[in-house]
Amino acid sequence: MLEIEVNESNFRIPAGRPAEVVFILKNRENKKESAKLKIEPEFKMGDMSLEWRIDIEGVAKTKESILVSGEEPKTIEYTIDVQKQKNKDVFIHIYPPKASEIGDMAIFKTSIEDDVAWSKDITITVESAIVAIKTQIGQEVKVARELGLKAKSKGWNEIYAILAPFNLKGYVLVETSRPDKVLSVIRGVRGAKGIVRGEMKLEDVKHYLTPTPTITTISKGDIVELVEGPFKGEHARVIDLDEAKNEITVELFEAMVPIPITVKAEAVRLIERGEDNGSNS
Repeated sequence: MLEIEVNESNFRIPAGRPAEVVFILKNRENKKESAKLKIEPEFKMGDMSLEWRIDIEGVAKTKESILVSGEEPKTIEYTIDVQKQKNKDVFIHIYPPKASEIGDMAIFKTSIEDDVAWSKDITITVESAIVAIKTQIGQEVKVARELGLKAKSKGWNEIYAILAPFNLKGYVLVETSRPDKVLSVIRGVRGAKGIVRGEMKLEDVKHYLTPTPTITTISKGDIVELVEGPFKGEHARVIDLDEAKNEITVELFEAMVPIPITVKAEAVRLIERGEDNGSNS
């Protein structure tokens, strides 16, 4: 009887990128063991005619490539021999169709039978990925705007969002189900310098999507400009902060009498760091 291990069974990947599945068949007996590998695909897709490619290594002398779809969900079967006291590695790369939509899913019911039957469902769900584009410093918003207009004019619906985070200099983030297509999007866009190798998930960039509260970037002694209220446009020095209330107390430079004014943190913009920057006490 064989011992069987699998590296992973639940994948969430963008279209066109492979799910890399590794089966390890361990033979602890003093005789050769033979097993039957069976893969039965099921699909939940908007377009059932799209073909998934399955590359299999370790079951034949050369790599096997098979195409399957919802309209033609063929069963894949191989006989695998495992020599006595040896391990056998079977590598299976499964590629979702490049035209897949977010949420498309395939379940590959995989079983390996020798003296007993072993089974595992390999589930693959198509999701978007985040691609980072290098830009010239200061050109992030311009590049993001041009990329959006180009993707819209070309009808590239696989581009879901383009973002130039204010706290990420020199980069633009693109959410897409087709990372391989981003290179075509940036071609000819001035200020775009290239693509960062590899993709990220939304969780990897969430900290760029949440603005840092203004009060955490300001210290006592800083010089600020009021951007809201009756004193809009006036410059002032910060004399106190209340993080619990998200309020800042300032003194106006142009006031005849230095009367403290308390405003919300969002009502000021940092102009210059003060001498006692870093001390909030």
